[in-house]
Amino acid sequence: MRVGILGAGTMGRGIAEVVGRAGQAVVLYEPASAARAHAEAFLRERLPQAELQVTDALADLAAADVLIEAIPEDLTQKKALFLALTPLVGPTTLVATNTSALSVHELGRELTYRNRFLGWHFFNPAPRMPLVEVIPTAFTTEEAVQRSLTLLQAWGKVPVIAPDLPGFLVNRIARPYYVEALRLAEMGVPPEEIDRLMEGVGFRMGPFRLMDLIGVDVNHAVTQAVWAGLWYPTRFRPSWLQALKVAAGHLGRKAGQGFYRYATDASSPEDPKGPPAAPTTS
Repeated sequence: MRVGILGAGTMGRGIAEVVGRAGQAVVLYEPASAARAHAEAFLRERLPQAELQVTDALADLAAADVLIEAIPEDLTQKKALFLALTPLVGPTTLVATNTSALSVHELGRELTYRNRFLGWHFFNPAPRMPLVEVIPTAFTTEEAVQRSLTLLQAWGKVPVIAPDLPGFLVNRIARPYYVEALRLAEMGVPPEEIDRLMEGVGFRMGPFRLMDLIGVDVNHAVTQAVWAGLWYPTRFRPSWLQALKVAAGHLGRKAGQGFYRYATDASSPEDPKGPPAAPTTS
């Protein structure tokens, strides 16, 4: 089986590692040269025996049996990419979006292959997190759903069918964990204190350490999407503090700084172990 992955960021690399470890051939598409080079070095170090191709040519995805999109959470960009894939999608190709919160119906409704299009929402770090939300649309065939479940299970994942609602299941439930923590930080409570307290009652990672791992920009985009999708309830209002972090480029581990500063350039952002170097609210 040949699996094409579109986007070589944190999630794209992580999904590629999952697929490679399962013994499948991987074609990783990334138009940005720096991200492409970083992803190839990362994956060849982790999977030296894997059948891996890293490319900037969409045409190289033509022979894929499965295509998984993992580009940034931008509805317009995603829709344009899926339309560009149309001539490359075969009559049996499964096409999945790894969106965290955008409407899968909206992404797929104009596609000629929408009967084989659905959401596969992996969680970060993808190689370690077993859960994958599978989000069918009204157009997705039952065969495509069952193929998805079987394939994800073969990759060692635990797929769960989720509704195409804002945030699906996990991100809808998780919003208060982030939003309420950010409200406290906006009122002057130090993020490291909030993390210490939450980890002290049993959470593996406090909300700010987790936002830094996920990507402050990604987390902020998901909150915005859930907030808009639910018609702007106050309880899910995005945080101005998080927006400032994004504007400053303090995106978390992948940038070397988020709500904490990190000792390195976060060359292994998928690894959640180890304390951050120092807190920062700048």
